[in-house]
Amino acid sequence: MLIIKINNLKSSLAATYFTYECSNTTMFANNSHYQTNLNTLFHYLISNATNRYGYHYATAGIGTNDVVFGNFLCRGDQNSSSCQDCVTTATMTDLPITYCPNRKVAIMWYDECMVRYSNESFFGIFDYDLGYILSNPQNVTGNVSQFTDITDDMLINITNHASGGGSEIKYATAGVVFTSSVTVYGLVQCTPDLSSFQCKMCLVNIIGEFPICIGSRLLRPSCSARFETYQFFNGNVNVTGPGMLTVPPSLPPQPPPTSNATEMGPATMIINPSGKSKTSTNKVIAIVGVLAFLAAGLLAITFYFIMRRYKNKKNDYDDPHQTDEDLTTRESLLYTMTTLQTATNNFSNENKLGEGGFGRVYKGTLSSGEEVAVKRLSRSSLQGAQEFKNEILLVAKLHHKNLARLLGFALNQKEKLLVYEYVPNKSLDHFVFDPVKQGQLNWRSRYNIILGIAKGMLYLHQDSGLKIIHRDLKASNILLDANMNPKIADFGLARMFDYDKSQSNTSRLVGTYGYMSPEYATRGIYSTKSDVYSFGILVLEIVSGKINSAFPEESYGDNLVTHAWKLWQAGKPLAFVDATIRDSCSSHKVTRCVHLGLLCVQEAVEARPTMAMVVLTLEGNTLTLPVPRQPGFFNKAIGDSDIGSDIVVVHSSNDVSVSEIEPR
Repeated sequence: MLIIKINNLKSSLAATYFTYECSNTTMFANNSHYQTNLNTLFHYLISNATNRYGYHYATAGIGTNDVVFGNFLCRGDQNSSSCQDCVTTATMTDLPITYCPNRKVAIMWYDECMVRYSNESFFGIFDYDLGYILSNPQNVTGNVSQFTDITDDMLINITNHASGGGSEIKYATAGVVFTSSVTVYGLVQCTPDLSSFQCKMCLVNIIGEFPICIGSRLLRPSCSARFETYQFFNGNVNVTGPGMLTVPPSLPPQPPPTSNATEMGPATMIINPSGKSKTSTNKVIAIVGVLAFLAAGLLAITFYFIMRRYKNKKNDYDDPHQTDEDLTTRESLLYTMTTLQTATNNFSNENKLGEGGFGRVYKGTLSSGEEVAVKRLSRSSLQGAQEFKNEILLVAKLHHKNLARLLGFALNQKEKLLVYEYVPNKSLDHFVFDPVKQGQLNWRSRYNIILGIAKGMLYLHQDSGLKIIHRDLKASNILLDANMNPKIADFGLARMFDYDKSQSNTSRLVGTYGYMSPEYATRGIYSTKSDVYSFGILVLEIVSGKINSAFPEESYGDNLVTHAWKLWQAGKPLAFVDATIRDSCSSHKVTRCVHLGLLCVQEAVEARPTMAMVVLTLEGNTLTLPVPRQPGFFNKAIGDSDIGSDIVVVHSSNDVSVSEIEPR
């Protein structure tokens, strides 16, 4: 009967295909258990595609092998018939036959719905690595800045509405008048399995990637957003002027549907294709699982005490005699020395981009034509070797558009090389502190750079799954690509924290004077709030066009932070702004940035915001900021007793480098 029903539906299907993604590295054989489970999953998704929520997720299979996880999400304005048509098209023809035959992992987007399945669970996971964007190439007619501002504000407002707590349908639409003849419409939606915060972060990341145009849409597995100058969705919408109100979802939030199948959470079905009872099997699995857990715990305790016997007092760096065997196993990242010598013309001076404390950086061109930046570590630097190992093992795990991408490395007994993506505009300090070049950074570019750095730091602190402290965030470690998008670089000094650990301390100070938080510089205590302090310094530098560590004392007698604080206290934040952008910037946004920068550099660690709060502040105008407290002032010369007279500064200016404060 189900087959007959599906055949009858095919004649009326009208799903509008958009794009798909499926890898040929994970395949299943015909007539395999995986294929059987996938077919079962597809039939189950189709049968639930007429529910009032436009969303369902399910699991087909038993045990750990050949289990299939899948879901569908229909656009919030679609009726049940349209939703089922779209899901049927995806599961009966497009995914299994036309586009992704025999693939274990696949996702397909239509205008009306998204259908996804995998051999690994993705439920409740904020997934933003994959995405597709389509934009209208026409130019905006009228005030481009105003158009962008009202569009961003509208999207942020409906993001707040869609991600609001309690709704099972994370969907919202709105419209806002731009001119008498142009109205901008927006739509945002998340999969309901995301938390409110995950939904908001997913949509905020999308909105930050929209180009300047009259219409665009970006689709990700976890969320999507779109804006156009025409109404592209069904249903009524309250169209207002700037500062508009959002409209409620087209479908009321309701409890998730139930089923006769075994449930494990909302709409999550564990399907047993054979229909046989698994009660006894489950009992056996439970008993074996408990015994395995106890055995693993005993083994871990034994290993812990064995390791303690041989472990020396822990240092910030690994044992200098540790082998590099763990690095050579990462073959996918490994380049040959010959390849990099050829790419850099044998490391010629003509190819040199810069030089720092740990070595030199060269521009290279691979045989494929790809341009790269090759960081050649000093042969005599033991710390360089440790920084090399730290950067490989850490950065290779990170993938974000606002982080400098590590492409690979090469090493032998004498040489250690790191290979990065090449960025043509070098680092932020080459622009923001240069009296000639700083005019090339208008207010919109500076704001986008601030926002991009914030997103990259949020990824490090929270969204990467690792909780990483950078410890050397500064202008020279922010690279700028061809479109002036920021990329955080130099992770040789970074440290990875456990999620339940809030701070750590060290007797070895590494970093750059002027960006170091008070608690780190004086007591060696570092945490995510240490990076927040450094970010605050960066914000104040970008807004003012002046470097903190070399502030002209003859002009003000203070450092940059002190000067910003005094002007803020006097109610003159705009006097702090770089003169080259003062007349063209948004006074509201630039004042908000100064406010945010002062919150980040507060001396009280607990008073500083998290990077999540920073991103939310930069992405919208609705968040009320607290009054900043007195910042941590660093207007003393190096050598003062509160910092230590045995500290020297190693300064570097290359675009892929690490600078540090190092004991003599």
